[in-house]
Amino acid sequence: MSNSIKRVAVFSSAQRITHWLIALGVTFLLISAWLVQHSDVDVIAWMDWHIMVGQALALVIAFRIYLLFVAGSGHWLLLWPTREQRHIVQQTLKFYASLGRLPCPDWYAYNPVWQPIYALVIVLLIIVTGSGFLLGNSGSGMTQLHSITASIILYFTLAHIAFAVLHDVKGSGAQISAMLNGYKFFQSKPIENPLPAENSVSLQDLLKKQE
Repeated sequence: MSNSIKRVAVFSSAQRITHWLIALGVTFLLISAWLVQHSDVDVIAWMDWHIMVGQALALVIAFRIYLLFVAGSGHWLLLWPTREQRHIVQQTLKFYASLGRLPCPDWYAYNPVWQPIYALVIVLLIIVTGSGFLLGNSGSGMTQLHSITASIILYFTLAHIAFAVLHDVKGSGAQISAMLNGYKFFQSKPIENPLPAENSVSLQDLLKKQE
């Protein structure tokens, strides 16, 4: 029997739009900050854009925090690996250690290895936007906090892109396109040695035993 491939809706429109708005906002802020510090540009104009995009990003982050408490793929419970996902964590770490030569495991929404990191990034985004608003009224300490947090987000962004491409190339779940159209592909393997009819139990019988 051949394996059955199912196309399953995983990420909601709100989740996907929020993800890409944050990605675009963070990218612009990182580029504009680099230009102001390392290039011969109109500093005032670029800083104005940096501030305006930062303010818009704060609104998007606030909406992302709201999604943490709404049922669906954006819920905070999906940002922490469950006990049932431990085997996926182990397989994923082996996949990384083999540089993609071992099979790539699959998961429903988020990679269980990266789930806590995604939650941490939300906290870092809150810190970097909050410190950005306070820069004008604070000393060098706030500037340093803003710079360090932005650097951590930069490194995470680069790693996130690299691993997303790796999973999309080696895996079968269409990780990148799932964040575009909301759908992932799951492969269900048939049971090779099914129980004979006399040893099988119907769902109705199981429910009766619970009564």
